[in-house]
Amino acid sequence: MPSVVVGRTKRQRTATEYIMPKKKRTTDPRSSKDSQTPEPTPKSIIDLEQQISSSTEYYNNLVYLIEYLNSSDSQIALLAATSLFRSFARMLAAGLLNKPKSNAALAQETVTLWLRDRYKDFKSKLIFLLNDENAESALTSLTILVRLVKEESSHLAPTIGEYYFAKALFRRILSALLNQSDDELLLEFVETYVNKYDDLRYYFLHFSSLLANDAQTNLSDAQKATFTTNLLSALYAIDDFPTEDVHLNEFWVELPKKSKQPVTKLSAQKAAFQDSWLAVLRLPLTVDQYKYILQIMHNKIVPYMSKPQTLMDFLTDSYDAGGSTSLLALNALFSLMQKYNLDYPNFYTKLYALLDRNVMHVIYRSRFFRLLDLFLSSTHLPALLVASFIKRLSRLAISAPPSAIVIVIPFIYNLLKRHNSCNVLLQRTDEEIAEEFDRNDPFVANESDPMKSRALDSSLWELATLQSHYHPNVATLAKIMSEPFHKPAYNIEDFMDHSYNTMLDAEFTKNIRNPPAVEFDLPKTLFESGNVGEQAYLEGWDLR
Repeated sequence: MPSVVVGRTKRQRTATEYIMPKKKRTTDPRSSKDSQTPEPTPKSIIDLEQQISSSTEYYNNLVYLIEYLNSSDSQIALLAATSLFRSFARMLAAGLLNKPKSNAALAQETVTLWLRDRYKDFKSKLIFLLNDENAESALTSLTILVRLVKEESSHLAPTIGEYYFAKALFRRILSALLNQSDDELLLEFVETYVNKYDDLRYYFLHFSSLLANDAQTNLSDAQKATFTTNLLSALYAIDDFPTEDVHLNEFWVELPKKSKQPVTKLSAQKAAFQDSWLAVLRLPLTVDQYKYILQIMHNKIVPYMSKPQTLMDFLTDSYDAGGSTSLLALNALFSLMQKYNLDYPNFYTKLYALLDRNVMHVIYRSRFFRLLDLFLSSTHLPALLVASFIKRLSRLAISAPPSAIVIVIPFIYNLLKRHNSCNVLLQRTDEEIAEEFDRNDPFVANESDPMKSRALDSSLWELATLQSHYHPNVATLAKIMSEPFHKPAYNIEDFMDHSYNTMLDAEFTKNIRNPPAVEFDLPKTLFESGNVGEQAYLEGWDLR
């Protein structure tokens, strides 16, 4: 009986063997002395991508494409980056990069882990390329990374149908941008993505506060300075902050229906905004940064915070600092006092202390007088207090530049119109003061408490002095104090923006009714030369 030959069934290779075959192929071509990375060309890159999508046998092409990201040819590097993005995006959509399940076959688990490692390599390389000197490469890397945030959020959710955001990747992107030597790419990111998508703005603010807290302990002083400058630039660039929940309707990552996430709530957005700014204020700031923050705080920071009261300590410390810092803190501090019931003891005493010679010369002078007009607008203020402000302003006007004096005079005029009980300052004569106070002005100029300065016992002799000022506009304006107060209150805004330049321009462009007599025949020599008809500056001098 013939023997029966039993046929041997052909064994199927596992997925592991497709990626790491025993013959001629290794996991990483650089680990083999005989294998070399293929010469990159645009066509070869496209071919490698197509092979990856066609069969698992070509997954090792990912190693080649990642290697091409190091190419000195920017075109090759960009093509490799876009090809890798498309390849990994397809894998994410197919679930090939999800964490292996506990009951998965060993071969499949090995394949998944290997692909996840290559995906991590790809992301790390893109993060590195954000610092590339080639602006196009850096921008392309940023675009791909933000797209990967969307792909991961859509396909790597632990539970199907559950909202998920790729926080780890987004934090790495933000950390790399905030630690760059310049803020150009960061501002591009804010303008293109953060200002447009509500979820990206929320996570930007959320992670920027965490990164700022980490920077306190993990960065050197120089690195902190760079980080702080970049973060401030980004926060300044955020605009169109929402004011109602209905305004939160643009999202980079699609939300499940009826999903209630922090990114959809205005309260959460404001809390993240607040945390970010509070973290910045704890970082070391330069004087210019500190002052600019105070300058914009009342209209670009306070309105969008969930609890503006958290700024009370910062603002009171700034107000107590003195000088221009106090002037800049006034706006935001008053906003907290007016809208959020901040109790600041001795506010007017501190405000009175800010009135010194420097306030007449700083670039924030107009801003200060606008606020001062607001603070002294109440008719319920004590006459002693208002009289002290009037008297100190008058005293400062004597040595102030003309551009400041033209603000002070109408400002005092308005205060006198508003507080009639202070008109005694104009009505009291020098003879009365001489008789009562032995010719000494009873006003105590160096008294810090405006309620004890004895201003109501004095007079406004300083304004009478200004009526003889060398500048004709100042002298004319000061004379209104000697006339009946029939004129309505002045609009202070009309006098705020004057400077030496504007006052000179006004003089040069003034229409002259009666031109002054001038000598049109200009002398040709300094001394007489003896030539007939030749006029000299100094007649009668002959040095021949």
